[in-house]
Amino acid sequence: MDVARHKERVQAQFAATAEGYVASATHAGGDDLDQLVAWAEGGPDRVALDVATGGGHTALALAPLYGQVVASDLTERMLGSAEAFIRGRGVVNVSFRQADAENLPFPDRFFDLVSCRIAPHHFADVARFVGEARRVLKSSGIFLLEDSIAPEDEDVAAFLNRAEALRDHTHVRSLRASEWRDLIQAIGLAVEAERVFPKAHPFDNWVERSQTSEADRRALVEMFRAAPARARAALRITVDVAGRVTSYTDEKILLKARKA
Repeated sequence: MDVARHKERVQAQFAATAEGYVASATHAGGDDLDQLVAWAEGGPDRVALDVATGGGHTALALAPLYGQVVASDLTERMLGSAEAFIRGRGVVNVSFRQADAENLPFPDRFFDLVSCRIAPHHFADVARFVGEARRVLKSSGIFLLEDSIAPEDEDVAAFLNRAEALRDHTHVRSLRASEWRDLIQAIGLAVEAERVFPKAHPFDNWVERSQTSEADRRALVEMFRAAPARARAALRITVDVAGRVTSYTDEKILLKARKA
């Protein structure tokens, strides 16, 4: 992969779709975001970093718990949309910083919490990102990670990743839950808690949010219609009597880990 070119594509993609992510129900709330907030150990003197903040929903949810929250994102326009959204809610203790998740511009041992929600499947080097999160965390600091995961079945995982990349060409790979656990522990963070949440995606909203081209949309419809039985069952692909793909469901893993 040409990493520099990939990051240029990510910036172009999310600059074009920024407002859609602010409005996205998938990102704006749900049991997964509630759990992330419940696991956060805030305090008026503590500082949190939300990496790849997107529409800013996680930073907004953390703001009442922390003295200061830094919301970062690679894409300047996305960051601007998040700032407008959060300031519009009257929140003043969130600051905004353009930043590459794999090369964070922050000092060592600076944050009490680092969060990242539904973004790492776009990262060129997930291990480097987790290493950066560990670097900027204080001792005993918390890492809260949420991302889309692929099933443990390798064939179904490959099907899902092909579909995601067709829908959004900046998709790199959704890891399996076991891969996330192994990666986080290998980098020196201790996993303390884990939950998995199903997320249903109405097909039309899913492709419209990413501004998927008409040709890729048609290819996705055919791919889902012809899905093998295991993929259809695991991803709960629904097709109506007229042959329209109406939805599919993936899973998000939420992990709480601590820096020793």
